[in-house]
Amino acid sequence: MIKNYLVLFGRNMLRYKTFSLVNVFGLTLGIACFSIIILFAEFEFSFDKFHHRSDNIYRIVKDFANNEGLKMPDATTPPALGAKLRTDVPEVESITRFLPNRGRRNLFQYVDKQFYELELMRVDSAFFSVFDFELVKGSKERPFNGVHSMVLTESIARKYFGDEDPIGKIIRTNIGSQTDFEVTGVLKDVPLNSHFSFQVLIPFQNFSNADTDWSRHIFYTYVRLKPGSDPVVFESKVKDIVRRQDPDNLDMYYIQPINDIHLTSRLKGELGQNGDLQYVQILLLIGIFVIVIAGINYVNLITAQSLKRAKEIGIRKVNGAFRGSLIFQFLLESVAVAIVSSLLAIIVVSLISPYLASTLGVDLSGMLFDSNSVRFILPASVFGIGILAGVYPAFYLSSFRPLRVFSGKLTSSGPGIRLRQGLVIFQFVISSGLIISFLVIRQQVEFIHNRDLGFEQQRIVTVPNVVGVANAEVIAEDLRKIANVESVACASGGIFGLGNSVNGIADKNGDNHIALNFLRADYDFIPTLGMKMIQGRNFDSAFPSDSSAIIINETAVRQLGLKEPVIGQMLRWDDESGTIREVHIVGVARDFHFTSFHDQIKPFGFILEADNGSTFFVRINVDAGVTGLAEVEKVWKKHNPDKPFDYVFQDEYTGKLHAAEERFQKLFTSFTILAIVVACLGLFGLVTALSDLKTKEIGIRKVLGASVTGIIGLLSKQFMSLVLIAFIIAAPLSVLIMRGWLDGFAYHVELQCHVLLTAGAMIFIIAMATVCFQALKAAIANPVDSLRNE
Repeated sequence: MIKNYLVLFGRNMLRYKTFSLVNVFGLTLGIACFSIIILFAEFEFSFDKFHHRSDNIYRIVKDFANNEGLKMPDATTPPALGAKLRTDVPEVESITRFLPNRGRRNLFQYVDKQFYELELMRVDSAFFSVFDFELVKGSKERPFNGVHSMVLTESIARKYFGDEDPIGKIIRTNIGSQTDFEVTGVLKDVPLNSHFSFQVLIPFQNFSNADTDWSRHIFYTYVRLKPGSDPVVFESKVKDIVRRQDPDNLDMYYIQPINDIHLTSRLKGELGQNGDLQYVQILLLIGIFVIVIAGINYVNLITAQSLKRAKEIGIRKVNGAFRGSLIFQFLLESVAVAIVSSLLAIIVVSLISPYLASTLGVDLSGMLFDSNSVRFILPASVFGIGILAGVYPAFYLSSFRPLRVFSGKLTSSGPGIRLRQGLVIFQFVISSGLIISFLVIRQQVEFIHNRDLGFEQQRIVTVPNVVGVANAEVIAEDLRKIANVESVACASGGIFGLGNSVNGIADKNGDNHIALNFLRADYDFIPTLGMKMIQGRNFDSAFPSDSSAIIINETAVRQLGLKEPVIGQMLRWDDESGTIREVHIVGVARDFHFTSFHDQIKPFGFILEADNGSTFFVRINVDAGVTGLAEVEKVWKKHNPDKPFDYVFQDEYTGKLHAAEERFQKLFTSFTILAIVVACLGLFGLVTALSDLKTKEIGIRKVLGASVTGIIGLLSKQFMSLVLIAFIIAAPLSVLIMRGWLDGFAYHVELQCHVLLTAGAMIFIIAMATVCFQALKAAIANPVDSLRNE
């Protein structure tokens, strides 16, 4: 029996080619879109879960806070905290501290191979007790053999040693002048779904007083709790320890589950580019919408062409077919269409995944056949679509009465028409909402790109690795002599992310203590980056007192509660050494963006350091291009023939700040287009079905003189009215949702009426073009062909 049903299914697929193609193609697109999204979501939710008992691992973080209630969330902690927790808190199974390289590059050399390495971390001996990064050579219990030893990832080991065994090999570095490090271990490359990455590990035992240092907030502390431990109790003990150490400390310490960091954490000093839980949830919702739209298409098209199969059903009922067997047949057909579509969708996903890797951040084709989503969620979804989409058509078609079928009195029922109309409205509510959302997201991303950040970013080339160069000032002077170089400056790092540091600062009375992001910079840094001074002056070599001067931004002035005149006021600066020294304000810089637009501009300051920076900032003439960069490299090679020339354009750093928004926009746009295409396929199929049902009516109207335009209007008006109703429903809902999304940004565009007008025009043009394409074909058909059988 099932074999006969499948043969009949194949015949009907071939007989009604247009409807079959629309059904299969629409479901294929829907399932492919849904598959890509659930694979991407599975990857995003998998971060850090490869660690054994990852639900017991937590990161200890804090909010810098003052007595005014102002906070600056930060991912770092002092190293002494980890040592204290290890000895005083019984819930701790193991605890580790590590220090990343904070954007600095270290020069590595082995024989004739010489490279800069950026991803280096200093770790303590408990690192592998907390984390489960897989060692392929060496020992987890004793990964290091003394202070001057290192563990490499496989890719770095291959880069220097090829197929040689790296264990015992010596790499010369510029760490602490020139130091030889012995390779004592090799790790598998850090998985892509780790919230932090590294390529080289070295011990940090050479840091003095790490176990007693409560002043340097530059370390990261992770703890593995014993099974059954209450994280709330542990968190309270962390707070108690900090409070006992410094009763006046207002900083608020708390813990983060390692599994939640990637999607929910947005602190200063994050170790990598984290994702966004809201973005993943929105994409999952779009995936569900697309597959629902595809299912709706199936219901609409099957019921719309029901009259074509009426005689088949009538004959089978006359020959003794029970209604139950007919229901089973139509459900089987529905599931078969879903299975065929899912197989085609898997092929589509495997073919296009490599091209989506740059946008998604991962090649999904490698996950396709190992994914739990593909093994369980996708098959369940496919069968669910097949059953749910087939239930109404199955019961509807099997209800036809043979007498009405053969007497020619069977027509499309009112309930069936109203159902199709309701489903079309639902489809275009989703499509309209997606278009409105797409326009708002695009506006916000353009706003981010076009907003003045408060400094020059397009023409600034940053050259790191100045530390250890004996003739840095001579290099700077030679760079200034280049005709295509407008300005040269030096600073302790970059203004973004880990490039800057955080220290405490207060007014002269020690009140209004705030956390201040800061850089140590030379006399030329502020003018080189084109920052604007709104009060006072820049650092100046004519003033020897500038050795104890500071320049702060507008936000720092407000949060410190300084009254006019600001210039000349004394501040109490918490130096990195843990001492407090007085600095005087010589200038106030206009606020500039150094973090994501999700966050309010934070306090920032500059301390003068004329001769000890780590990074050159070179502003090149706008017309110089590659020539100017080559001249900079030539000067570097002249003074440092044994050091590779490395550089990064400033706008690359700014691009990373909003990489998540750009990626989200690309994904949202792509999946929105897919959703609209699937909805239009369904609309196209419905117009085709309506044209077929009205073939003779159209022929008679043409014989009686109806114009092509009139016939197009006859076929399109009912659909366009449904689209209008859908847009009226979608507009307020979309505005409400997008306002909530925009509220997640501290700086954002305002929703304007022209967005709705543009979205309305787009959805009407798309729907009208879809309807008119098929309506025109029906309108220009020869009436003789439709009436010859009457």
